[in-house]
Amino acid sequence: MAREWFVGGAAVDLGVSARGALLSGVMGAALLAGCGGGSSAASPAPAPAPAPAPAPAPSDSLTQLKTDGTKWVDAGGKQVLLKGTNLGNWLVQEFWMMGQGGNGVTDQCTLEAKLTERFGYDEKERLIKLYRDSWITSRDWDQLKAFGFNVVRLPILWSAIEDEKKPKTLRADAWKYLDWSIAEAKKRGIYVILDLHGAPGGQTPNDHTGCAGQNKYWTDADAQERTRWLWQQIATKYKDEPVVAAYDPLNEPWGSTAEAMVTRVEDLYKTIRAIDAKHIVLLPSHYGSIDGYGSPTAKGFTNVAFEIHPYPGLFGDRPGDTPYMVHRDWLRCGPTGTTGVCAYNKQVSDLKIPLLVGEFQPWQGAGLDLGGQIGRATYDTYASYGWASTSWSYKLVSPAGGSGKGTWGMVTNAANTNFDTGVGLVAKASTWDCAGWDASFANACAVKAPTIKVGGTGPKTYYFVIKSGASGGSNPDVSFDKISITNTATNAEVITNGGFGSNAGWTTLTVSGKLGLDFNYAAAGKTPTGSEGGVLRVTRPDGVTGEINGGVYQAITLQGGQTYALNGVFKDNGSANTWAEMYLLDKEPVQGKDVIDMNGKVDFTVATVTEIENLFKSYATQTLEVHSGLAQWMTSAAAPEVFQLPARPANLKLAEGAGGNALSWDASTDAKVTGYNVYRSTGAGGNYTKLADKVTANKYTDSTAVSGTTYFYAVTSLTAVNESYYSDAASTVIQAVPVPATLQAEAFTAMSGVELENCSDTGGGQDVGHFDADDYIEFKISVATAGSFTLDLRLATANGSTGFEVWVDGAKAVDVMAVPNTGGWQTWITKTSAPFAMTAGNHTLRLKSVGKEWNINWLKVSAQ
Repeated sequence: MAREWFVGGAAVDLGVSARGALLSGVMGAALLAGCGGGSSAASPAPAPAPAPAPAPAPSDSLTQLKTDGTKWVDAGGKQVLLKGTNLGNWLVQEFWMMGQGGNGVTDQCTLEAKLTERFGYDEKERLIKLYRDSWITSRDWDQLKAFGFNVVRLPILWSAIEDEKKPKTLRADAWKYLDWSIAEAKKRGIYVILDLHGAPGGQTPNDHTGCAGQNKYWTDADAQERTRWLWQQIATKYKDEPVVAAYDPLNEPWGSTAEAMVTRVEDLYKTIRAIDAKHIVLLPSHYGSIDGYGSPTAKGFTNVAFEIHPYPGLFGDRPGDTPYMVHRDWLRCGPTGTTGVCAYNKQVSDLKIPLLVGEFQPWQGAGLDLGGQIGRATYDTYASYGWASTSWSYKLVSPAGGSGKGTWGMVTNAANTNFDTGVGLVAKASTWDCAGWDASFANACAVKAPTIKVGGTGPKTYYFVIKSGASGGSNPDVSFDKISITNTATNAEVITNGGFGSNAGWTTLTVSGKLGLDFNYAAAGKTPTGSEGGVLRVTRPDGVTGEINGGVYQAITLQGGQTYALNGVFKDNGSANTWAEMYLLDKEPVQGKDVIDMNGKVDFTVATVTEIENLFKSYATQTLEVHSGLAQWMTSAAAPEVFQLPARPANLKLAEGAGGNALSWDASTDAKVTGYNVYRSTGAGGNYTKLADKVTANKYTDSTAVSGTTYFYAVTSLTAVNESYYSDAASTVIQAVPVPATLQAEAFTAMSGVELENCSDTGGGQDVGHFDADDYIEFKISVATAGSFTLDLRLATANGSTGFEVWVDGAKAVDVMAVPNTGGWQTWITKTSAPFAMTAGNHTLRLKSVGKEWNINWLKVSAQ
């Protein structure tokens, strides 16, 4: 499992990069890679909800699977709808999935190295075996069956098969866990997909390959040869095993180019085919794109299926949108009916190749009942296209336990009611948990603020820490206010200057890189609900690259035997790959050293063998808590109504007046529609905020509108379960922007064909991309004094583009500008246009695309 748009499994804990590199194309075409890419042609209506998918038929005898066009079929040619999950964190560890790690032990490599250093190689081997014997047991296979699954994807680390001390030599127990899995699966009518999650050398820099920071597979001929050898052993061992549904030769091989990925995967396909002609071989995407393979059939490939790992909405690509909106757009193909899953369906249908959605996560953070409904709808939608699907992931545990609003696991350990929150992480939100949050600490989406219980007697010094930051290439924008820790008996306050306005009382903490800290930020729109006056705002400073991590802290005195209430508010202002965490520590933070939560964890650097044994053994016996929504909906005979969308409101009209902006629209004739939501934005690109909820009439007056401000409005229809897409927008009179000035690209006043996406350029925010020929963005500007002007434009593309024309007032283009390959969709350059003349007065400035696949972040109009 990375953590990038289509990513599988890096740790999200404490701001490490997250599972699913930004899905910049959730609403765009299926062929997008990162930011940018071509947009799809419009279609009049969203895709209809699929008919409920039939439950997988029970099988007393699983037969060899094969492909037939776009179908997965059994030996008799009958279609098989594969529905299942991944057994993550078992044969290759991802520490975020078991709530462990810290002090330098953050992945399987560092764990095994530390255990070997401390206890010797043989003892390390015994402890790892104990862990693997405990993480997945027969009760887990029973639970998998209870979910109605008929397939599991089994992530494997190379060293579970190959002797790490003797290259190209099988371990003595090489097949123990694979054989056992196949036997347990067979008893329950479940297929198994064998997934090489971590190849020798590592095929990405992520920890889900076993060792973070390597990525040597692409340049190490020995690693490539050992990977071929591994697949020769696997194919030889299982070539006649019908329970094995498919071979997954390289999980998320994204550490190099798409071309290099195709070369290596096709080489492994040929290696397998030299031994095994029966089993399906999977062809992984490159960040969602399967273009590089061309037509596998034309190449003579047989029995192959494509694989994608979509994680829409989980990594900051849809800031402010709810899980409902994100998954509605992905599963119902957006307002045009051509994006999301529809784009993939068209591509694989044209190629006549089946598809495996090998990793996805639709229920996290959506709440238990709604999450269960979205989970079922996701599986049903994939099955309606005949796709196989395996979610990420079956199980996730943590020191605190519990399902909360929906964790990444279908099961977790039961909530630990005795968890001591006196020292450690006391509140947390992140863009992986709930991008766009605006909440109190008590309602934080990842860790809610507890009552702080102080042990012992007498005064004790603690350190309260606010920590934030973002992964490399991403931007934090988080604000904090009204920080308070009060004695619940006396109401005495112990925090100094929790209302900010200045840095008084706070010490800056720098872990890595550098944060922008504004202690007196007060601009509207980026302050938390309930805040007062100046707040603390955390951003990325101009020119600072790479991961940034740090914050502020202060010493406080708490009394032993007393309890304290932690309060505060914080807000995400459109961040990407960002965390916001509050800690209470009994030791002062050290500059340059990360603050991590060891509460409830085993410190593998100092723990005794007995303590480590007890932790590993506990995984086999700890009480499990099943996600209640998934338990209900995954096997329900009736499919949920979620995403059976009402028609969007029509004929939205707006009248500006002294009492506000009056909106009206046609009343819905759908008997299920119970009301309407009203949304407002200051830009034509959307980024709407909800203005009114569950309006019962087909009219609404915005009395909060500020005269002379440009507003865009949209309305949605509501049923008891669902919300429609936005209506066509209506706007107030569009105010021209005086120039010279810098115009943010997303602040266009009209457009055709483009999409917005999070931007990692200096200053963050959003950029505009997905241009095709004749797409455009347009701005209203005003010139005070006639003269000659130029444009500086901030541009990016991974492929190079013939670019765009610059038009003024619909006249002949004043310039044509190509966009050279900048090195990536988020690698930015500034280009300057040729001078052009403008008279005094209002003008329309249009950038009209003549090529495709270029992004723009801003444009600066300058007088000559």
